[in-house]
Amino acid sequence: MTQSLNTYDKIAIAEIVIYTFLFGGSIFLCARDGIRKSSGWRFLVVLSLARLIGSALLLATVNDPSNESLYIGWLTLNGVGFGPLILMLVALIGRLIESINRQSAQPIVKPLYQRLIEILMLAALILLVIGGTSSKYTFVNGVPKINYTVESKVGAILFIVVMAFLLLQTIVVLRHQGYIAQGDYRILVAVLASIPFVIVRLVYTVYLILGNKTTTVWLYLGAGVIMEMFVCIICEVVGFTLKKVSPKTNAPENEQAPYNA
Repeated sequence: MTQSLNTYDKIAIAEIVIYTFLFGGSIFLCARDGIRKSSGWRFLVVLSLARLIGSALLLATVNDPSNESLYIGWLTLNGVGFGPLILMLVALIGRLIESINRQSAQPIVKPLYQRLIEILMLAALILLVIGGTSSKYTFVNGVPKINYTVESKVGAILFIVVMAFLLLQTIVVLRHQGYIAQGDYRILVAVLASIPFVIVRLVYTVYLILGNKTTTVWLYLGAGVIMEMFVCIICEVVGFTLKKVSPKTNAPENEQAPYNA
């Protein structure tokens, strides 16, 4: 038994088209800069894959509308995919911190703090996966209603914490922007332009999970899908204008070693 395409399905088709191009672009950027020096592009690869796979799972429900596992997979990837979006901005800010540290006498942010952010986000993603697979779902005409678990709520709180760290790092970079290497300043512009969209996306996540609310298709489109697309497009376009990340050289013994993002 099949069902006709609803608005969620049409949004999924649009996501597949757009994220196919974003995925290809992110692969190119990773190949150009190298996976260890990709300044966040690997997270764009992960996000693009999450959206492509999630949209494919949702479209599969057209031919199998009674298969709740497809819906659960789509919803879980929707929540988990937000993590790589934030990590992409964290990595881009990390590149700016590295640039500033090379010019300043002392590092403005220690590598430990960057690792802490990554660990917190990893914990959030794990909790969201656990919560996404164990939450209670009901579906009415393809519209999900979710009773979120404690794991999902803790994961959402960790998202807030990581976002707070990102904002603090951005403020620190703004205060030292005069040390940013020529050509990298556009990264700061991209991050600043992306932050409002990420905040809206975070508020949407918190509203659903901590508020235990049910979304609507237009809220999902406006506060979720479009916000993520704007951030991905902004960052990827800026990425194509950047020069290839050059190999790091060892610092002299009497100098501070550069920050390794």
